[in-house]
Amino acid sequence: MALGLAFNSSIVSQRVYQYEESLQEGQVILTDTIAIPYEKAGYTLLLPDGNPDGLVVFFNANRTPLKYNNEPNFEFYALKNNLGVLYVTTGNSLEFFFDKGKMLQIMNYVTKAIKEYSLPKENIFFAGMSLAGTRALKFAKYLLSTEFTVEIKPKAIAICDSPLDFVRFWKEEIEARDLNFQSSAANEGAWVSGYLEKNLGGTPLNSLENYIDYSPYCYISDNRGLIVFKDIPIRAYSEPDVKWWMKTRRKDYYEMNVIDLAAFINELNKLGNNKAELILTKDKGYLPDGTRHPHSWSIVDNKELVNWFLSFCKN
Repeated sequence: MALGLAFNSSIVSQRVYQYEESLQEGQVILTDTIAIPYEKAGYTLLLPDGNPDGLVVFFNANRTPLKYNNEPNFEFYALKNNLGVLYVTTGNSLEFFFDKGKMLQIMNYVTKAIKEYSLPKENIFFAGMSLAGTRALKFAKYLLSTEFTVEIKPKAIAICDSPLDFVRFWKEEIEARDLNFQSSAANEGAWVSGYLEKNLGGTPLNSLENYIDYSPYCYISDNRGLIVFKDIPIRAYSEPDVKWWMKTRRKDYYEMNVIDLAAFINELNKLGNNKAELILTKDKGYLPDGTRHPHSWSIVDNKELVNWFLSFCKN
């Protein structure tokens, strides 16, 4: 089902289109005791009035524009500067891309939107916050390394505080679960560790290669697979407020995503990718309701990121 919703915002003129699949029956089984309902899979596409110069694909858990602290959001700057924004979801709000079929599903949505709305497939950019950033990298790696011919490849990628090393991440979640210091962290630790074990054949103690193969980057591997990113401009944003993490979650640097991001960017720099950069911020991390939290898209300078994407657009 495709819906064309044309309206004028008080901030910026835009066109909005949606495509949704029928709601899948059943539930997403995370662990033996935890399950969540499916959401409608598909995409939401935001376009400027004219033909866009490029398209930014977000891999968010839902198809809703990002909004923080009453500041102009990413979509405002993108549409104002003639970039389209596409949100894509599989119907699983906690999608990890364990199954390559899910990446094919996303590829079908992206190619469908490009064809139906005559979008410039030579100027495609990927972005995502947290696990959505992990999905962005995994999808990009799949497209760049597949033996099949694909119509879309990312010109540049931006991720925000995303976990990349799932050997480390599993250990972090196990410790949060067992420590039970803060309820939301403990709950996340329980379902994430269980979901990883369910889909990767156990723990890293008995299925290490599965965790290494799944990880976009893994510190203990040789990371030969990173060569596909050698020529791709990549930004990794993080706000490493270790004192906040220690005080509120009892986590240190080994349990923060920034350690993955720094190592990932450093490895790309070693490979000769001088367009891979780690961007660290200070006191910019706040949730939409104003609560202090360094794990937030608010650390990203939306206007500057849009300009960065634009710098790679072909005329």
